[in-house]
Amino acid sequence: ESSTKLQNSIYFKTKDDKALYVNLFIPSTLNWEERNVIIEQKTNFPKSDETEILVNGEGAFDVHLRVPSWAKEGFAVTINGKREKVDAKPGSYLKISKVWKKGDVIAVKMPFHFYLEPVADQQNIASLFYGPVLLAAQEPEAITEWRKVTLDAHDISKSIAGNPATLEFNIGEVKFKPFYDSYDRHSVYLNVTLK
Repeated sequence: ESSTKLQNSIYFKTKDDKALYVNLFIPSTLNWEERNVIIEQKTNFPKSDETEILVNGEGAFDVHLRVPSWAKEGFAVTINGKREKVDAKPGSYLKISKVWKKGDVIAVKMPFHFYLEPVADQQNIASLFYGPVLLAAQEPEAITEWRKVTLDAHDISKSIAGNPATLEFNIGEVKFKPFYDSYDRHSVYLNVTLK
Protein backbone atom coordinates (compact mmCIF):
# COMPACT_ATOMS: atom_id res chain seq x y z
CA GLU A 1 0.00 0.00 0.00
CA SER A 2 2.70 2.51 0.95
CA SER A 3 4.67 1.89 -2.25
CA THR A 4 1.66 2.59 -4.44
CA LYS A 5 1.02 5.82 -2.54
CA LEU A 6 4.43 7.14 -3.61
CA GLN A 7 2.90 8.30 -6.89
CA ASN A 8 0.85 10.82 -4.87
CA SER A 9 4.04 12.48 -3.68
CA ILE A 10 6.14 12.82 -6.83
CA TYR A 11 4.83 16.33 -7.51
CA PHE A 12 3.03 18.99 -5.51
CA LYS A 13 1.62 22.29 -6.74
CA THR A 14 0.72 25.44 -4.91
CA LYS A 15 -2.93 26.31 -4.48
CA ASP A 16 -2.59 29.29 -6.84
CA ASP A 17 -0.89 27.12 -9.53
CA LYS A 18 2.15 29.41 -9.62
CA ALA A 19 4.66 26.79 -8.48
CA LEU A 20 5.42 23.11 -8.91
CA TYR A 21 7.42 21.01 -6.44
CA VAL A 22 9.41 18.04 -7.74
CA ASN A 23 9.55 15.92 -4.61
CA LEU A 24 10.60 12.45 -5.82
CA PHE A 25 12.86 11.25 -8.61
CA ILE A 26 10.65 8.70 -10.36
CA PRO A 27 9.98 8.21 -14.09
CA SER A 28 6.58 9.83 -14.44
CA THR A 29 4.28 12.12 -16.39
CA LEU A 30 2.26 14.91 -14.77
CA ASN A 31 -0.70 16.47 -16.56
CA TRP A 32 -0.96 19.88 -14.91
CA GLU A 33 -4.38 20.69 -16.30
CA GLU A 34 -4.75 24.09 -14.64
CA ARG A 35 -1.72 25.38 -16.56
CA ASN A 36 -2.10 23.22 -19.67
CA VAL A 37 1.40 21.88 -19.06
CA ILE A 38 2.68 18.32 -19.14
CA ILE A 39 5.81 17.54 -17.12
CA GLU A 40 7.70 14.35 -17.93
CA GLN A 41 10.47 13.04 -15.70
CA LYS A 42 13.01 10.56 -17.06
CA THR A 43 15.41 8.86 -14.67
CA ASN A 44 16.91 5.57 -13.56
CA PHE A 45 17.20 6.80 -9.96
CA PRO A 46 18.58 5.37 -7.67
CA LYS A 47 20.78 3.44 -10.10
CA SER A 48 21.65 6.82 -11.57
CA ASP A 49 22.34 10.11 -9.80
CA GLU A 50 20.60 12.13 -12.52
CA THR A 51 17.08 13.05 -13.53
CA GLU A 52 15.72 14.91 -16.52
CA ILE A 53 12.51 16.94 -16.47
CA LEU A 54 10.86 17.88 -19.76
CA VAL A 55 8.41 20.79 -19.90
CA ASN A 56 5.69 20.44 -22.49
CA GLY A 57 3.83 23.74 -22.22
CA GLU A 58 4.44 27.43 -21.71
CA GLY A 59 4.16 30.10 -19.06
CA ALA A 60 5.78 31.66 -16.03
CA PHE A 61 5.90 29.45 -12.95
CA ASP A 62 8.41 28.35 -10.33
CA VAL A 63 9.86 24.85 -10.19
CA HIS A 64 11.12 23.76 -6.79
CA LEU A 65 13.54 20.82 -6.97
CA ARG A 66 14.07 18.75 -3.83
CA VAL A 67 17.70 18.72 -2.71
CA PRO A 68 18.09 15.49 -0.71
CA SER A 69 19.77 15.75 2.69
CA TRP A 70 22.57 13.42 1.51
CA ALA A 71 23.34 15.60 -1.58
CA LYS A 72 26.07 17.57 0.14
CA GLU A 73 28.42 18.17 -2.80
CA GLY A 74 28.06 18.70 -6.52
CA PHE A 75 24.29 19.21 -6.83
CA ALA A 76 23.99 20.76 -10.30
CA VAL A 77 21.20 21.93 -12.59
CA THR A 78 21.27 22.63 -16.30
CA ILE A 79 18.45 24.09 -18.35
CA ASN A 80 18.58 23.31 -22.07
CA GLY A 81 22.23 22.31 -21.65
CA LYS A 82 23.30 25.54 -19.89
CA ARG A 83 24.61 25.17 -16.36
CA GLU A 84 22.69 27.26 -13.84
CA LYS A 85 24.35 29.03 -10.93
CA VAL A 86 22.57 27.54 -7.93
CA ASP A 87 22.88 27.54 -4.16
CA ALA A 88 21.49 24.12 -3.28
CA LYS A 89 20.99 23.50 0.42
CA PRO A 90 20.69 19.79 1.37
CA GLY A 91 17.34 19.00 2.94
CA SER A 92 15.53 21.86 1.19
CA TYR A 93 14.10 22.82 -2.19
CA LEU A 94 15.90 24.74 -4.93
CA LYS A 95 13.65 27.34 -6.59
CA ILE A 96 13.91 28.01 -10.32
CA SER A 97 11.82 30.92 -11.62
CA LYS A 98 11.42 31.10 -15.37
CA VAL A 99 9.09 31.73 -18.25
CA TRP A 100 9.01 28.17 -19.60
CA LYS A 101 8.75 27.28 -23.26
CA LYS A 102 7.61 24.03 -24.81
CA GLY A 103 10.59 21.65 -25.01
CA ASP A 104 12.59 23.12 -22.12
CA VAL A 105 14.67 20.47 -20.35
CA ILE A 106 15.84 20.63 -16.73
CA ALA A 107 18.69 18.21 -15.99
CA VAL A 108 19.61 17.55 -12.37
CA LYS A 109 22.81 15.88 -11.17
CA MET A 110 23.15 14.90 -7.50
CA PRO A 111 26.36 12.91 -7.03
CA PHE A 112 26.11 9.96 -4.67
CA HIS A 113 28.74 9.40 -1.99
CA PHE A 114 29.27 6.91 0.84
CA TYR A 115 28.35 7.92 4.37
CA LEU A 116 27.50 6.36 7.72
CA GLU A 117 24.36 6.87 9.78
CA PRO A 118 25.16 5.91 13.39
CA VAL A 119 22.55 4.74 15.87
CA ALA A 120 21.69 7.27 18.57
CA ASP A 121 23.32 5.60 21.56
CA GLN A 122 26.38 3.87 20.02
CA GLN A 123 28.36 5.93 17.53
CA ASN A 124 30.42 2.92 16.38
CA ILE A 125 27.26 1.04 15.29
CA ALA A 126 26.14 2.49 11.98
CA SER A 127 24.46 1.80 8.66
CA LEU A 128 26.24 2.38 5.36
CA PHE A 129 24.59 4.44 2.63
CA TYR A 130 25.48 5.30 -0.95
CA GLY A 131 23.43 8.38 -1.76
CA PRO A 132 19.84 7.40 -0.94
CA VAL A 133 20.58 3.67 -0.92
CA LEU A 134 20.93 1.71 2.32
CA LEU A 135 23.56 -0.96 1.71
CA ALA A 136 23.30 -4.39 3.35
CA ALA A 137 26.20 -6.76 4.02
CA GLN A 138 25.40 -10.12 2.45
CA GLU A 139 25.95 -12.77 5.10
CA PRO A 140 26.84 -16.34 4.02
CA GLU A 141 25.65 -17.69 7.38
CA ALA A 142 23.92 -16.50 10.53
CA ILE A 143 26.00 -14.20 12.72
CA THR A 144 25.53 -13.45 16.41
CA GLU A 145 27.47 -10.15 16.57
CA TRP A 146 27.42 -6.92 14.61
CA ARG A 147 29.23 -7.25 11.26
CA LYS A 148 32.69 -5.68 11.83
CA VAL A 149 34.19 -3.39 9.19
CA THR A 150 37.23 -1.12 9.16
CA LEU A 151 37.08 2.04 7.08
CA ASP A 152 39.46 4.84 6.19
CA ALA A 153 38.89 7.59 8.77
CA HIS A 154 39.52 10.43 6.29
CA ASP A 155 37.57 9.07 3.32
CA ILE A 156 35.48 5.92 3.80
CA SER A 157 35.13 5.48 0.02
CA LYS A 158 38.83 4.48 -0.10
CA SER A 159 37.88 1.32 1.80
CA ILE A 160 35.03 0.40 -0.55
CA ALA A 161 35.40 -1.22 -3.98
CA GLY A 162 32.71 -2.06 -6.48
CA ASN A 163 30.46 -0.85 -9.23
CA PRO A 164 28.18 2.15 -8.71
CA ALA A 165 26.21 1.21 -11.85
CA THR A 166 25.03 -2.04 -10.24
CA LEU A 167 25.09 -0.72 -6.66
CA GLU A 168 27.20 -3.70 -5.60
CA PHE A 169 30.26 -3.06 -3.45
CA ASN A 170 32.84 -4.87 -1.32
CA ILE A 171 34.57 -4.02 1.91
CA GLY A 172 37.33 -6.60 2.04
CA GLU A 173 35.64 -9.94 1.40
CA VAL A 174 32.19 -8.73 2.43
CA LYS A 175 29.75 -8.04 -0.38
CA PHE A 176 27.25 -5.17 -0.02
CA LYS A 177 24.18 -4.50 -2.12
CA PRO A 178 20.99 -2.48 -1.66
CA PHE A 179 18.81 -3.46 1.27
CA TYR A 180 15.79 -3.42 -1.05
CA ASP A 181 17.50 -6.09 -3.16
CA SER A 182 18.60 -8.32 -0.23
CA TYR A 183 16.56 -11.45 0.32
CA ASP A 184 18.92 -13.89 2.05
CA ARG A 185 20.88 -13.29 5.25
CA HIS A 186 22.10 -9.71 5.51
CA SER A 187 23.20 -7.05 8.00
CA VAL A 188 22.39 -3.36 7.89
CA TYR A 189 24.01 -2.41 11.20
CA LEU A 190 27.79 -2.49 11.25
CA ASN A 191 30.38 -2.30 14.01
CA VAL A 192 32.61 0.34 12.44
CA THR A 193 36.26 1.01 13.20
CA LEU A 194 37.75 4.12 11.57
CA LYS A 195 41.52 4.06 10.97
